[in-house]
Amino acid sequence: MFRKTIFAKLFKQTEKVLKLLKFNRYQFISAGFLAAFLFIFNELKAQPDSLQLQQQSRLISNISEMSRMTCFTDSTFNPGKFRSGVAENPDEQYNQLRMPVFAIFTLNAQNWFDLFNNLSFQEKQNLLRYFSSCEEYFDKELINAGLPVELKYVAPALSGMNMLAVGENKRAGLFQLSHFQAILNGLQVNLLIDERLNSKLAAKTFVAELKKNQSVYKNTELALLGYFCGNTCLQNAIAEAGKGADINRVLALLPPETLQLIGAYQAAALFFNVNKYRKEIDPLTRPVVPDTVQINRQVHFQQITQVLGISNNELVFLNPQFRFGIIPGNVKPVKLALPKDFRDDFVFLQDSVYNLYDSALFAIVSPKIEYPPAPGRQYAGEPVKNFTIEGKTKLKYTLKTGDVLGVIAEKYDVSVEDLKYWNNISNERKIQAGKSIDIFVDNERVGDYAKAAEPVKTVKSKSADVAIAQNSPLAGVIDAAKNGKKVEHVVKDGESPYTIAKKYNGVTPDDILKWNNIRDARKIQPGQKLIVYLNK
Repeated sequence: MFRKTIFAKLFKQTEKVLKLLKFNRYQFISAGFLAAFLFIFNELKAQPDSLQLQQQSRLISNISEMSRMTCFTDSTFNPGKFRSGVAENPDEQYNQLRMPVFAIFTLNAQNWFDLFNNLSFQEKQNLLRYFSSCEEYFDKELINAGLPVELKYVAPALSGMNMLAVGENKRAGLFQLSHFQAILNGLQVNLLIDERLNSKLAAKTFVAELKKNQSVYKNTELALLGYFCGNTCLQNAIAEAGKGADINRVLALLPPETLQLIGAYQAAALFFNVNKYRKEIDPLTRPVVPDTVQINRQVHFQQITQVLGISNNELVFLNPQFRFGIIPGNVKPVKLALPKDFRDDFVFLQDSVYNLYDSALFAIVSPKIEYPPAPGRQYAGEPVKNFTIEGKTKLKYTLKTGDVLGVIAEKYDVSVEDLKYWNNISNERKIQAGKSIDIFVDNERVGDYAKAAEPVKTVKSKSADVAIAQNSPLAGVIDAAKNGKKVEHVVKDGESPYTIAKKYNGVTPDDILKWNNIRDARKIQPGQKLIVYLNK
């Protein structure tokens, strides 16, 4: 089928050449072969590659999932009429839109537009209907930030308007926000709650990220590219392209995934301008607004659905941020959206809801909630707990003379409070050069910080040359044994490495752990004998 299409187009082009050019027979044959080669090369180049097929498959899956949302069975949800359009010349029609970013239709945008255009009638209608319901607050956020409203088409390009979409590197939501972007902008992301899945909060965060990029690059196209591929990746490409390089030179140095996202964005913009959804607005009818109640206990969606007769899909649509249908109101009060006119029912029947408790519903929840130790038992370097953060990788950073937490936090795009919490630092002025701290960075940016690996030094022994890491307990013991006086300390009730270290001049809590090969300071027991090396 593909070959027939190519040669049919080639035949038409040949006819045009015969009419427009007056070559002799041999010149025409040579020119014909050249034209055929260039045409077939361009046609093959325009075919989707494996990367594009993979990304398109994910987008199709997201659109299919979006189209099954319960809102489309509700006649009161954003009522209106869908009008399907036709794009006979997509590149020309797109260029006529005069888009403020990426105004020229790219080569792979055609394949992405074909994806949107080949959706079923129902999928097209649902896609435009849901986009139309979000469009007003998308526009509002972008206008308030002084950004072009056309950037709203990023959402369907990245997620197919599936608010539950989870993509590569665990990005999530309509705008495929990373864990790091969400946390920096005040969103809650943990085991039970992921506010990236809330469409309004996701839109606010997306706009905030673009606004920050805009202030850095002073260019909207670069701001969007920074969002697509990461600012570090973009800055490296700009540096490699050289001062004064145009956008095309920068694009050539970016990952191929970024170019595909540009094509998807252009295709989405064209699709939503060719096809229309006109809202039916009745001035005498008030818009349907969900009810809201406050939850002060741990509740599962299933408890609510069984008592109030609300479908689980309705609750998921109204409250997508509760990842497993568990509302952790026992940690702190949480707001829950309910279908209109169900608030009074919930208030009246809430005891029945709470009493319908089944521990099996909460099997995924760990009942233990850990907090940092009290300041009296803190010391720099003791990890709060051996935990992981979704979408992040833990790195070790060796403190240098003159290091300040604020500078380190800025370098690694984290907050000072995060550094203090991750490393149980009660007083940031007491950090010491040579000690190591944990820093969590985005998975996608690990390579940018790979140079932070700790150095290795060689320690000379009588029997052999042994390479020992600077932060190795063995290295610390060898140095202390050579230069210090060994004493024995018997742990008393209530003592910690912090309080013990204060009794010996020049000794730190880390020294005590290192000399005694103790990994978890909380396991020190009264009566235990510890080795301490004093300066001679």
